[in-house]
Amino acid sequence: MTLFTSRSLVSAVYLALAMGVSTSYVHAKTPAPVAYQAVTQEQIMQKPTAAEVLEIVYSPKQSSLFVSSPNWEDETLSRTLVLDPMTLAIQQEIPMDVKSFGVALDDAADRLYLTQGFNGGIAVVDTARKELIKRIAVQEKINFQEAIAAADFGQARKEGLLKMLERFNVTEDYPYKMRELVVDKKNHRVFAPGLGLGFDSVLFVVNTQTMELEKVLPGFGYNVVGITLDEANNRLFVSNMQGQIMVVNSQTLNIDQVWETQADQLLNLSYDPEHNRLFGVDQGIDRDDARNLHLEREYKRRSPGHQVFVLDASNGKTLAVMPTGEVPIGLRFDAASQRLFVANRGGVREKEGKGSVSVFDTVNYKPLQTIELAPHPNSLEYIPAEKALYVSVKNDGNSKEKGTKERMVRIQF
Repeated sequence: MTLFTSRSLVSAVYLALAMGVSTSYVHAKTPAPVAYQAVTQEQIMQKPTAAEVLEIVYSPKQSSLFVSSPNWEDETLSRTLVLDPMTLAIQQEIPMDVKSFGVALDDAADRLYLTQGFNGGIAVVDTARKELIKRIAVQEKINFQEAIAAADFGQARKEGLLKMLERFNVTEDYPYKMRELVVDKKNHRVFAPGLGLGFDSVLFVVNTQTMELEKVLPGFGYNVVGITLDEANNRLFVSNMQGQIMVVNSQTLNIDQVWETQADQLLNLSYDPEHNRLFGVDQGIDRDDARNLHLEREYKRRSPGHQVFVLDASNGKTLAVMPTGEVPIGLRFDAASQRLFVANRGGVREKEGKGSVSVFDTVNYKPLQTIELAPHPNSLEYIPAEKALYVSVKNDGNSKEKGTKERMVRIQF
């Protein structure tokens, strides 16, 4: 058994993850806040759905939600679920060859892209035919001991990584894990950050016309995780777990800028084109030892975490910081109401989870409501026309032991 085929360690790694640019950008006039009416329990629909539910995307063309549902016991049973957005009933199950995680939709082209983060590839689903049509390999397995021995690492870093490999009996595996991805319809590309296991992270670039790997971009530091796109201005924002955001030109594939932010762990990002803002959840999990080993120096923490940052997308400067619940993960921004929704996991590997969803006003950067949603809210999707928020809710230790299905939740605003 290798390190990354062990369910417990793969789960731990995923949770640790779990979890030409124009020179000026017009900032729209700040709108007046939209009146908020607090959500009640009657407005929350919860439905036990599958052993695992993870990331969510809505297809207006298909009038359906697509949800990744990896199976950790037997990955050949992994599915992409097609749900009715009104009732949360399962309309169809699309068989996947292996576990799939992050989702990105090109609705006009009937294409859904999913990271197969522990199997070195990106899956492509035809959303009209509801079937898997291709798996794009973006990397090959390596011998970790040989690769680390040959790497230009200091001795302490090499020894620390080799001890980890020895502890879990790792020999060969994929060097990068993937979680999120985005589709750039304008430039016919999919971008997927590759989190390096002991190595500096990379960015995988897939051509959506040929459905093949186009390029692997190096230079993304320790644990690259977050990604969002400013398609109009050919800007791709990519965040890592050492407080940086890389601004990539999505046409030329150059890293145009590297920003040092005041956040430490910008796990997920969302871009607001109207006001040229970035929203990013700063997760707050203790990664000091692993990060210091990777960087070969002591990293000084910049923030306490458990909050959401609002950044100026021209320079990465902080516009606001809003406290969230413990361990924020997913986020969605609704431009019409100027509201930001954040899923707070409420801890990692808890016996009894106490997660929640935070609702923020992004005009005044004030909290509007905290909606308790135990055990562990994870990913979000929002349908503006329905004013409906969808949440995947993960099991805690107690519910997992009981074999309880994980839930999909619909919150009507």
